[in-house]
Amino acid sequence: MSDNETETRALLRRIAGGGRPAEAAMEQLFRLYASRIKAFFRHHRMTDEEAADLLQETFIKVYRSADKFKGESKVSTWVWTIARNCMLDYLRSKKSHDSLDELLEEGDSPEVLIDDAGHEDQRDMRNCVQRGFLSFAQVFPERAYALRLAAFEGWEMDELANFLSRTPAATREYISQCRKKLSPFLEPCRAWLEA
Repeated sequence: MSDNETETRALLRRIAGGGRPAEAAMEQLFRLYASRIKAFFRHHRMTDEEAADLLQETFIKVYRSADKFKGESKVSTWVWTIARNCMLDYLRSKKSHDSLDELLEEGDSPEVLIDDAGHEDQRDMRNCVQRGFLSFAQVFPERAYALRLAAFEGWEMDELANFLSRTPAATREYISQCRKKLSPFLEPCRAWLEA
C-alpha cells in the first residue's frame, strides 16, 4: 500500500469518527480531489454552477459514507465512483438528455488533436476525425470514454486504472486495444493524416 493510500485511508477513518478531526480530514481530502473532480464534471458539459453543486454533493456523500468504506478498493477509486454516480444521478434527472451516452457523444470529440489555423484542409480533417470518433463512441461507448480520459483529459495511468478498477498493466493494454479498435473508424481520414 502506498504512502498516499495509507494517508487517505487515515483521513477516512478520522472523517468516520466525527467531530473536529473529521472537519480537518474533510478539508484535506477536499484539497486532494476537488479540482480534478470539478474538471471531470466540467468536461462532461456541466456548467460551473452544476459542477460546484455536484462537487458539494460528492463530498457530502463521502462524509456520510466514510464509515462504510470497507477498504476493498483504493480510496481514490471509491471517491471517484461516488463523484461519477452523483453525475449519473444528476444526468438521469435531467429531461433534456435521454442518456449519458448521448451527453458524452454530443459534440464531445477530439478537436484538440488538430490545430485549426483556418485552413479548409484542417477543418475537413478535424471534421473527419470528429465523425470517426463519434461513430466509434456509438459502437464502443466505454472504450471511447476511456480514450477521452487518457488522451484528452490527460489522466495518469494510475488514476485511470483506479477509475476503471483495473491494474495499471491491464489499463495500458486496454487503452492500446481501444486505440486499435478506433483505427478503422479513422481510416477515411488517412489521406489528411498522411498529408
